[in-house]
Amino acid sequence: MNRDIVAPAPAPAPAPADTDIDPDRAIVAVAWPTGRPIYAYTAEEIADGVDVYTRRLKAAAAEAGAADAR
Repeated sequence: MNRDIVAPAPAPAPAPADTDIDPDRAIVAVAWPTGRPIYAYTAEEIADGVDVYTRRLKAAAAEAGAADAR
């Protein structure tokens, strides 16, 4: 096995192409290869359920008639 072979480094991510950057929200990452900014979740988004698992739990609670389900 030849250990001298090295994989090329990935190309750097392009600058964000989106000019509608929200100055009030922190950018936590940049989507590659589009350059779209990824923002941190707000407290409201987290409460609403930001992932499939949380949304499914809320939907199941609503179907069961739970009073606090959204």
